[in-house]
Amino acid sequence: MSFAKQGAIGRASRTLTLAVSSVAFAGMAMAADVDLGRDKVGTPAEMQDMSNFCGDKPIKVALADGYGANSWRKITRAEFEAEAKKCPNISEVRYTDAQGNVQKAISDIQGLVAQEFDVILVFPDGGEAVVRAMRQATAAGAVVIPYMVGANFPGERGVDFEMVATESVEDNGRTKAEWIAKHLEGKGNVIVLGGTPGNPTSSAEAVGWKETFAKYPDITVLEGPVTTNWDPAETQRVMSGLLAKYPEIDAVYADYGLGSMGALRAFVAAGRPIPLWAAQDANELGCFWNENKDKNPDFQMGNVSGRNWIVRLALRKAVAKTQGIDNLEPSIIKLPLVEDSFSSDQSLIPPCDTALPPDALLSSGLTVDELKELFK
Repeated sequence: MSFAKQGAIGRASRTLTLAVSSVAFAGMAMAADVDLGRDKVGTPAEMQDMSNFCGDKPIKVALADGYGANSWRKITRAEFEAEAKKCPNISEVRYTDAQGNVQKAISDIQGLVAQEFDVILVFPDGGEAVVRAMRQATAAGAVVIPYMVGANFPGERGVDFEMVATESVEDNGRTKAEWIAKHLEGKGNVIVLGGTPGNPTSSAEAVGWKETFAKYPDITVLEGPVTTNWDPAETQRVMSGLLAKYPEIDAVYADYGLGSMGALRAFVAAGRPIPLWAAQDANELGCFWNENKDKNPDFQMGNVSGRNWIVRLALRKAVAKTQGIDNLEPSIIKLPLVEDSFSSDQSLIPPCDTALPPDALLSSGLTVDELKELFK
């Protein structure tokens, strides 16, 4: 639905009261029969091209990020903007960064509605606290899709937001935890590194790893998910404290690969052998493994994709909704390990591309040239 029909209401009330609901839902009903594969589970191989969903209706799209400071967020933003460029009828592309402040995240969403954005993608670092703002934006006629939040993210689909576009975050937790348990032979001490306080990713991954580790009574999670703010410097400080506290750490589980670099530096600074490591892929992480694996025989890695490209899927789903076009791509993606240093398959050995910056994610949807440009 175009915001033009309700612009006066949006501008008059930046608090987005539900007074706009009767106008918004009338327009939304026209596209109610669009099939977006809301709960369809699938694999990365089933992704389609954006050109199938652009349509010709002029629209404005935005990404409301809860925290945009780290490299993973910068790559995700670049993927969003690159995908939006594929549709000539997208007249404006906007990005907002709440800087880790929940109240700013809410006001960012409210501001985008007041400015008549048709599509609002959201990474809700504040978790449930941001759902109300998404509900109000949905009632105002925007197509709202939170991305990479897990299939069980709280909120009613079609009311609080249109749908989620996500990897199965819980399944990520199971995959990495099972890899650790297998190679520890069911016995050892594990540290779990999380991100920002209350974020949906760390919470959803915890569902998976807790379920998995519970099957192994001799595996002890010493602490976690530990707050790191997904910041390498903060992660190094946190891990330094954990190393001083725990004389035996057999594995580290992390939900952010680049953040892991801080923890790895803490092991080196403490003179401690580096243990098993399960995280997400990152160029710097792969290079570090290649440089340090011979001196640390227990340092093996099992990584899933950094999956920044899922933001493209979220945008395709939202654009298809505005255009009244079915999009039957999976909305919940099951991610396999993309790196496993134990594997005999050379394609799974953690790579290091010295021609690319350390912050590059080789599993992203950006080209080599785009990654170089982003981090120049």
